[in-house]
Amino acid sequence: MTKGMILTLVLLFCGINAVASAQESDAIQIAASAATQQLLSDAEDLLARGLSQRAYELLSPQESQLAGNPLYDYLLGIAALDSGKVSEAIFALRRALSVEPGFSGARMELARAYFETGNNALARPLFARLLHESPPPAVREVLNQYIDAIDAKQSAPRSRFIPYVELFAGHDSNANGSTSDQQFLGFTLSPNNIETESPFAELGAGFDWFAPKSTRFGWRLGARASHRDNFDAPFVNATIVSGLGGFNWQRGSLFGRLYADGYWGARDGDSNENYAGLDLLLGWRPGGDWDLSANIRAGAQRYDQSIEVLDVDRVLYTLGVTRRFAPGGWLSFQLVGGEDSEKQSGSPYGNSKSGGRISFSTPISNSALLYASVGSLTTDYEGLFFGAAREDEQLTTTVQLEFRDVLTDGLSIMPRVRFVDNESDIPLYEYDRTELGIFFRWMPRQ
Repeated sequence: MTKGMILTLVLLFCGINAVASAQESDAIQIAASAATQQLLSDAEDLLARGLSQRAYELLSPQESQLAGNPLYDYLLGIAALDSGKVSEAIFALRRALSVEPGFSGARMELARAYFETGNNALARPLFARLLHESPPPAVREVLNQYIDAIDAKQSAPRSRFIPYVELFAGHDSNANGSTSDQQFLGFTLSPNNIETESPFAELGAGFDWFAPKSTRFGWRLGARASHRDNFDAPFVNATIVSGLGGFNWQRGSLFGRLYADGYWGARDGDSNENYAGLDLLLGWRPGGDWDLSANIRAGAQRYDQSIEVLDVDRVLYTLGVTRRFAPGGWLSFQLVGGEDSEKQSGSPYGNSKSGGRISFSTPISNSALLYASVGSLTTDYEGLFFGAAREDEQLTTTVQLEFRDVLTDGLSIMPRVRFVDNESDIPLYEYDRTELGIFFRWMPRQ
């Protein structure tokens, strides 16, 4: 809506025509000469045509003689405001209202002037009062637009930068995720390919940056770097750097996100793996405690040249339903599907995936949570491994306690146990793994 249209609507609302009709208020009495009346009529015409600067140049020289005339101050205030002279506009419009407190048009323009300066605490009550004065529908729409804009700014969360450091230490019953068999097809396996238990320590650090633009939209950027030492299995020591960037949105009962994400990994000091992709989620809240969501992740998984037979393009789909029952408490069920498309001709690593996961979190005190999950994933490979078809069924279970603000603000301590059982048609890929440890995370209180 143009400034001229807004002015016309306000003039109609206030009942002021080109000669200052008495419909605005019987109390507004303009004792002026015919020349003054013509000046005001000319200024009003210029404003209605959007020529604010010319109207200001016409009116401002007469301020010493006409200040205190409510219509003059009102028109001068509009001309100054629309010419970028906001301080002058506020002064003139307040002067008009001091003479005629019921002058709705002056109140409208004063509210708009406060809005332009960012003084929403003064602007909003003025807009709200005008809504109670039975404006016509078009003016009511303009008023509601201003109020909605103010409320969006006032309710938008502030930007947050959250750094953190982490330490995870414990024992891994199978650090290299390998079979316990000593031989396969009559060949003795290398020690690096046989189940190896080891104590471990992992150090990590990262940040999350949230930049909300309103209650409906916000940017997110995050990164994390970690290194894990397996003291009795150094050949699988791992360094990983990961990151993501994108946005979250919400409108009514609908919500979603779109991220670009990826990671780079090294094993025993040598770069050997990387991934880059997109993560899209769409969701719906049919009720206050329920979330329904659909998620798709797609990206490229690439390996070092010596093992590039593993290269795949990956797509994963997830359908989920979540029930929230308390602050920090929820129950979630997900169905998972997807596929890996091999990149190297003759690679047996193309596959399709299907499975599901149940997880829940529940508070057990004001500063403690219990988390648990169990999931199953079936991976059906398209190629042959040692002349035989391969299908893996993996069961994963995690149980974790989280104690917050232990010893100092921002420090969480999380005992965790994780169990993985991977069954396969090919005995070489059968293994189980139990990881038991304590996870420490510190982040400054926001």
